[in-house]
Amino acid sequence: MLSFKKLEDILATTIKWELQMRDLYDVAEIGLKTRDSKELLGFLKESHQKHLKILQNLNINDYGPDEWIKFTADFGVLSQIPQHQITRDSTVEDIFVKVESYEESLKSLYERVSEHTVSETQTELFFSLALMKENQLSAIRNFKESFFNPNLG
Repeated sequence: MLSFKKLEDILATTIKWELQMRDLYDVAEIGLKTRDSKELLGFLKESHQKHLKILQNLNINDYGPDEWIKFTADFGVLSQIPQHQITRDSTVEDIFVKVESYEESLKSLYERVSEHTVSETQTELFFSLALMKENQLSAIRNFKESFFNPNLG
């Protein structure tokens, strides 16, 4: 169980999770064998780096006092990070499934946090982070669709 009372703590934790995802991309990039898998990973990594940069550059002072944030997450996002689940023999399908599942978990976290903030600016912040994750997931799904159905579009 994770419990948060400060905006700074929530952001630090989510950045930590995002950094673990970045590490996964870095390790997988070295080990993957097929050109298709490497192409997919490059796309996913680039999309993820953009999101991570936005998170790291947030100025928490822009979102008001945080003494009213009270959020408890009763799930293990950390255990959902697909570390060691993407190997050099992973197929493109395997990579899509594992990354998409984890990104969904993070989106869900942002949505839940947005429902537990009192400040309108904090609610908007986490709602926008969830929306950003949804856009990232849409890009992944669109890439997946075009990857498996190159005759579309």
